[in-house]
Parts: sequence; structure tokens; C-alpha cells
Amino acid sequence: MEKFAINFFIVGQVNQFAYRALTQAPSIGQRCVFKDKRYEVVMVEWCLDEDATNSSRQARINIELNPV
Repeated sequence: MEKFAINFFIVGQVNQFAYRALTQAPSIGQRCVFKDKRYEVVMVEWCLDEDATNSSRQARINIELNPV
């Protein structure tokens, strides 16, 4: 099963918050939970450049989260 390389960021913070390899990407408005804390997805950015993908990942996706 193919997986997406997903980078999670908190709005207003430069450094990556988390990385996950998932079979589906969250959509805007959905919520993600990290260590019992909820975050709302506010931005989804698909990076489709050749250097952003490789044989084991279909695409790199950057997702911005707001704490809820």
C-alpha cells in the first residue's frame, strides 16, 4: 500500500512539529490528535516536485495545524 510523507506544522512556528507516513492525508477542517492534544487542520499543501517524491512515497504533503 502506498503512503504519503506528511509533515505537520503548527501555524506561526517554523520548525516541523511532527512527521507521519500515512495512506491518506487529513483535509482542512478535520482534527488530528497528538499525545491527547487536538489540532485542527487549516492548510494542506501538496508538494509534487520530482525531488519531493521518491519510490516509497507518492508525494510530500505539508499540513498546518491550529491547537483546539
